Amino acid sequence: MGSFFSIEIAKRGLFAQQRAQQTTTHNITNANTEGYSRQRTDLESAYMRFGGLSEIGMGVNVSDVSRIRDSFTDMQIRNELSGLAEWDVQSELLRQVEDIFNEPTDIGVSAVLNRFWESLETLSNDAGSSEARETVKERAVTLASTINHTANQLHEMQNDINFRINVKVDKVNSLASQISDLNQLIQTMETSGKTAPDLRDKRDILVDELSSLVSINTYEDENGLFTVNVGGAILVKGSDCETMKFDGTDPNARVKWEKYDTEVRLSKGELKGLVELRDEKIGNYITQLKEFAKNLSYEFNEIHKSGYDLYGRGGSETDGIDFFVFNPDDPVNCLTVNPEIVHDPSRIAAAASPSGLPDDNRNVLRLAGLRSTRITGLNGTLDDFYGTIIS
Repeated sequence: MGSFFSIEIAKRGLFAQQRAQQTTTHNITNANTEGYSRQRTDLESAYMRFGGLSEIGMGVNVSDVSRIRDSFTDMQIRNELSGLAEWDVQSELLRQVEDIFNEPTDIGVSAVLNRFWESLETLSNDAGSSEARETVKERAVTLASTINHTANQLHEMQNDINFRINVKVDKVNSLASQISDLNQLIQTMETSGKTAPDLRDKRDILVDELSSLVSINTYEDENGLFTVNVGGAILVKGSDCETMKFDGTDPNARVKWEKYDTEVRLSKGELKGLVELRDEKIGNYITQLKEFAKNLSYEFNEIHKSGYDLYGRGGSETDGIDFFVFNPDDPVNCLTVNPEIVHDPSRIAAAASPSGLPDDNRNVLRLAGLRSTRITGLNGTLDDFYGTIIS
């Protein structure tokens, strides 16, 4: 019997070391595999009870093949991935916003506005000049077109962000589905008490990818049921998963839970970065740009209507005409030049009195002086306010 036990112990030892060698080889060959966790062969002593009173050592058994991985480190990494992805996407898109504003360049709003002011100063030197009036008109049209073009590009960028949000929501749903499928497979394979390290690695890769899209919390209960929470709600629980939805056709759409039609609480991640950029940063740029156009139009028109054109018309709220037309509800052209002035620059009200025509330049001097006039609603001049938008 002693020889039999010795042979059995030796056989168990050989099998255990062979399995350990296989694990080592598996680790080496997967050294460059993304998401792979180094594995360890867990050994335990084997024994046999004799008559319930004593034990006889039977060598060694392989109890499990476990992963060398720290769940606390995983949690920290995923938390940082969420924050990194949020700021990365915002940094990328804000560089595109810089390109839209084109500042400082010769074709940006600042340069075009400066040339408009200069054309008014030129007209003040020769109020009756048709060439100077034509220049004012052309530069006013260019200014309005530049402001409209900038606003339109920002609106287009919001539409592009909505498309990206839609793609990312679909990606979240796909990852949730894959994680739930792996949960079921892992649970099936681990019913014998052995872990499935390679499948767990695959699941962790998906969870890491998910954490860059949305901030998540994960935990595994005593029964091995793996759960993923997003914003306090369950996205994945075992083999079950919820889905998110997003209406890309709605410019102000929110990411919602499909089942409950309630908004998903996004605290970090790429989705949070995209929604925040669309609504707060780019939305604020559009609001400020339109505020600039509104104040430019109002203040300029108030002075212009009080003056007289080359025909002697104007001088009051009823007889004078607006120079600019501001329409905040027009998504394409919120600011335009009055068609009457476009067709006939003689309608520019440069004079303060009809008796001084055509050389009276007092009103155009007031228009040119608007450049340095502090606007109450803007807490500064028009140039100052636009400077705060692009700073």
